[in-house]
Amino acid sequence: MTADAEHRSGAFPVAINRLGGAASTTGASIVRSRLFIKYVALFVTVVVLALVANGVFEIWFTYEAQKSSLISIQHEEAEAAAGKIEQFITEIESQIGWTTQLPWSSSTLDQRRFDALRLLRQVPAITELAQIDATGHEQLRVSRLTMDVVGSGIDYSHKPEFTEAMAHKVYYGPVYFRRQSEPYMTIALSGTRRDTGVSIAQVNLKLIWDVVSNIKVGEHGLAYVVDGDGRLIAHPDISLVLRNTDMSKLAQVKSARAAEADHAGEEVEEAENIEGQKVLTAYAPVHPLRWLVFVETPIQEAYAPLYASIRRTGFVLFGALLLAFIAGMFLAGRMVVPIQALRTGAARIGSGDLGQRINIKTGDEVEALANQFNDMAGRLQESYAGLEQKVEDRTKELSESLEQQTATSEVLRVISSSPGELEPVFQAMLESATRICEAKFGLMFEYANGMFRALSWRDIPPQLANYSREPRVWGPDTALGQVARTKQTVHVADMLADRAYGDKDPGRLAAVEGGGARTIVAVPMLREDELIGAFTIFRQEVRPFTDKQIALVTSFAAQAVIAIENARLLNELRQRTDDLSASLEDLRTAQDRLVQTEKLASLGQLTAGIAHEIKNPLNFVNNFSGVSVEMIDELQTALADVKADDKTRVEITELMDTLKGNLEKIVQHGKRADSIVKNMLLHSREGSGEHRPVDINAIVEESLNLAYHGARAEKQGFNITLERSFDPAAGEVDLYPQEITRVLLNLISNGFYAATKRKGQLGNGDFEPVLAAATKNLGDRVEIRIRDNGTGIPPEVKEKMFNPFFTTKPAGEGTGLGLSISHDIIVKQHAGSIFVDTAPGEFTEFRIVLPRKAASLAKTGGRA
Repeated sequence: MTADAEHRSGAFPVAINRLGGAASTTGASIVRSRLFIKYVALFVTVVVLALVANGVFEIWFTYEAQKSSLISIQHEEAEAAAGKIEQFITEIESQIGWTTQLPWSSSTLDQRRFDALRLLRQVPAITELAQIDATGHEQLRVSRLTMDVVGSGIDYSHKPEFTEAMAHKVYYGPVYFRRQSEPYMTIALSGTRRDTGVSIAQVNLKLIWDVVSNIKVGEHGLAYVVDGDGRLIAHPDISLVLRNTDMSKLAQVKSARAAEADHAGEEVEEAENIEGQKVLTAYAPVHPLRWLVFVETPIQEAYAPLYASIRRTGFVLFGALLLAFIAGMFLAGRMVVPIQALRTGAARIGSGDLGQRINIKTGDEVEALANQFNDMAGRLQESYAGLEQKVEDRTKELSESLEQQTATSEVLRVISSSPGELEPVFQAMLESATRICEAKFGLMFEYANGMFRALSWRDIPPQLANYSREPRVWGPDTALGQVARTKQTVHVADMLADRAYGDKDPGRLAAVEGGGARTIVAVPMLREDELIGAFTIFRQEVRPFTDKQIALVTSFAAQAVIAIENARLLNELRQRTDDLSASLEDLRTAQDRLVQTEKLASLGQLTAGIAHEIKNPLNFVNNFSGVSVEMIDELQTALADVKADDKTRVEITELMDTLKGNLEKIVQHGKRADSIVKNMLLHSREGSGEHRPVDINAIVEESLNLAYHGARAEKQGFNITLERSFDPAAGEVDLYPQEITRVLLNLISNGFYAATKRKGQLGNGDFEPVLAAATKNLGDRVEIRIRDNGTGIPPEVKEKMFNPFFTTKPAGEGTGLGLSISHDIIVKQHAGSIFVDTAPGEFTEFRIVLPRKAASLAKTGGRA
């Protein structure tokens, strides 16, 4: 075969040389005639079509986007103006309603007049108020513009102000102009009882005129208001309103009135305004009055960006045409390149590069010759590719099988090397399953009492880990819910398209939104047809698992059952062994406890001694550093009178400033070291004082007061709002009062710091710092919540906030031991729990749960 290949590669150059010789005699004539003209025309045509198509699409989409954006803005402006008008009218009705409460009699006339005068003072828009009795006769009129009238007896019984108000409770009169300058309307309102009569108010609508006049959309856009009959009642050009202009014939007004009448009209977006100018228009109804608010922008102004885009597209098209013509002439003049490509490609094929293809599209003999070479190379490549593909497929299958066997053997090795220890086994299984199946993360669950609880996990996001740790019943449509119901393998290709996500199942939301999972396979772990757990792996993209991958996970699930069974048998064996040697173990345990107690006592004494020894040199460093700073200040004062040249004086000043800065840093870090030593002593303590029953509400209240007054004494101008919500049923808790007070003071002080810091970041604007404390009775437990509206805690800080010496406060403001000590006091000393809920930039809430017998549980090793 090698000799044959070499023979062929030697034959190709001969053919190429012959082809090159033929091309050299005819190339010039081909370029000058048919090929040149054809390729120039083709290139220019393609470029023109592409640019024209692109320009048309760009103009169309720009037109639609610009029109949609402007219509949306105008709708918002119209709705905002309509809302202001509706609010104005509603408030007027509410105020008038108070004047219709009393029945008519001689004893209520003074009270009604007092109410009317008060209404005119409270509502400047009402210029005149007339009160009509139940028979339709005017009994009282109070006005800003004329004299007040009492008992005029004018008959209103046949006027619409009275009849409509009595029939429909409220009447809105048409708009009119007083003194041909300001718009007014009549509002009549009847009382809840028939004998209370009707109140008729004349309302100044100048506010509506001001609202319309202030609406500007673009440079020449404007707004106006028409009533239910299409008559103009508000417009920036008051002369049009005073002329009682009829707008009902405009297309946009006619369409809006039809839409409001039967809700079937089609909204007009482009129309002509009263001046015959084309405009973009949008409207919003004013429901109580059947008015319509229109906002319009001239078409010329609205589509100005579109016209500019068309001009730019034209310039680009012209430039591209010129460039295409020049490039076409250049490329056509270079048509000898296909001949050279044919020569080069044939040489590469002849040398053994069978994947090489000669791509020439000339429509002549050169293309035919290139196709013959390509066909020959394709047949040769197929003969080799078939064999190579088979070898590659077989190699891939062997590699996958070897990888799976290696993973299985590794799991078996871990099982054999860790008898009775399930965590290493589960971790090895999860690591192998996620790696071989190309999954993002995985979990191993145990199943008991109808609930799943995560035993082990790998690379799992924190939110899903927090959700899975606690035993819980998963929804019936989730993968785990289906496993519990059917005891069969469940494979969900897209968790977003699954029913559980559509029903907002908490478990599915935790997996998808908290873990970013999209594809899941869940395999049951069965022991004699009894479900004892589940093995799950996840992908964060929609990519179903293969049958081989699911079979591998099923194998791991079976091995996990074997490991659990082995661990159970081993534990039973160990338990029996332990029972037989109970007396010896008790003795050894007592000895170990005695030794550990002695070690802890010695360690406490050693820590105290080290702390006292460290404090002396720290005090020395702090005191002498402070004195040195003062001496440098005195030295600077003394050198001020010493004569020296400017260069020397500058150098002395720089040296003293540097030395002073170094000493101040020594003082700062010395104080921090002293604080760390104190907190280390506190952190190593087992507890202080005697435990006793304490009223939890009283201890929280006392801690709030101590922290608040301490902060005000420490920081001038400190202020914060304290909110209390104490459950009277919270009652008493058996605890160490001094230690719990210490925890509460620390959390409250941290809340003060965070809220004050956020106020400083916002520039002391409208933000008000607030700290809330609450208690709640939980039966055999009690809950304490401390919440502030401060800066919040980022996720990366939240994970480490209870670690000793971890702090985000500036140097000198915290040692990083406060929350660590608080955690030990709550969890270790009182057998309770502490949780944190926070949102960066919004709030932080600490939730403490203490058993009623907290101190007793902690001594006996119990848990809340």
